[in-house]
Amino acid sequence: MNHLTDLFGKPLLVYTQKQAIDDGILVKTGEIMPGHIPVVFTSNLFSKVKDNYKQLIDKGLELLKQPNKEDSDYMKLRVLKKNLIWVVANSEGVTFMKPEDY
Repeated sequence: MNHLTDLFGKPLLVYTQKQAIDDGILVKTGEIMPGHIPVVFTSNLFSKVKDNYKQLIDKGLELLKQPNKEDSDYMKLRVLKKNLIWVVANSEGVTFMKPEDY
């Protein structure tokens, strides 16, 4: 058990990152510390930035290194481009997305 299941109980349904990748909702673009932390983009965002996604990863990882008072034990969210691109780090890995993909 963890804090979330202690608070809310066992989930009725779990949709994993692997399932989202298999379904084409997410696009895996690499890993941080190979084999450990996946880096993914929503397919919605990746279709728009596929020519420069590596630059976004570099920028996003730098922003995630900076502390923010709104960070929690479970998640960090940074805005790469206001109203256009977010990066979220959580227990599943690092996800780049459009705000509407959240």
